[in-house]
Amino acid sequence: MSQSGNLVIVPSESELQTLRDQISEAKRAAEYTQLKRDLQKLVSETINMPNEFDGVMQMTDTEQLLKTKREKPRFIDLFIDRLRGMFSVRPIMGNIIALLVAFIALYYIYDELGVSRATKDFLAIGIEIFSAIQIIKSGTRGLLLPFLALIIGGVGAHMLSHSQMLFHFGHNFYEHLMVVGIIGLGVSVLSID
Repeated sequence: MSQSGNLVIVPSESELQTLRDQISEAKRAAEYTQLKRDLQKLVSETINMPNEFDGVMQMTDTEQLLKTKREKPRFIDLFIDRLRGMFSVRPIMGNIIALLVAFIALYYIYDELGVSRATKDFLAIGIEIFSAIQIIKSGTRGLLLPFLALIIGGVGAHMLSHSQMLFHFGHNFYEHLMVVGIIGLGVSVLSID
């Protein structure tokens, strides 16, 4: 007995080992639960986050965004982040490259090709149609190209009279570019989730 009258009970080695095993099992269970949560979070992010080619047009709102947390994102922050993603260049990089190739082709058609005016116009119309398809296709992954087509077409159509030309293109071309931008934005509206 101790001086204060309390008994000190020393546990046996088997009891200590049992306690160590229980503590070890509790730690493993906690680590397993945490790993399971981390894995679910990674799987959810992988499934729901767009890759660099998909863009954020089809990004759905997941339950993760709907859960209440201590640091709840504000609506304006979510809105700006989503809008920034929709105007991103990365998802539409292929479309931009295709349009650059089309502009190079148009340059060669109008400035370097020594054929009749009718042949030049025929080739140019083909390239313009393919470019319009690229702008409309890009509307499924981003708003940038349709929006630019609308703005550039609108400015060009309003600045030029029916007889004036800008970069070998007249008033009608810029009106058509504006229509392509409107169609591309319409495709974008249908693509947004």
